[in-house]
Amino acid sequence: MIDHILNASLERNIIINIIYENEGGVTQRDIKVIEMNEEYIKAYCYLRHQIRIFKRGSILSAYWHRYRRVI
Repeated sequence: MIDHILNASLERNIIINIIYENEGGVTQRDIKVIEMNEEYIKAYCYLRHQIRIFKRGSILSAYWHRYRRVI
């Protein structure tokens, strides 16, 4: 299910929410996927207001953002 939502963000220009675990703990992020491969997700992070790289294996959950599409 996570892969489906990540792909939708990439293909349809949709903002999604992720729950992400890193060295500092668990965070919730609103992101828009720009690129991805088997290991990493390159996305615009609305929390940090910049492009970030996320480890695919560290994404615990992904779900639809309430505003859906970026204009």
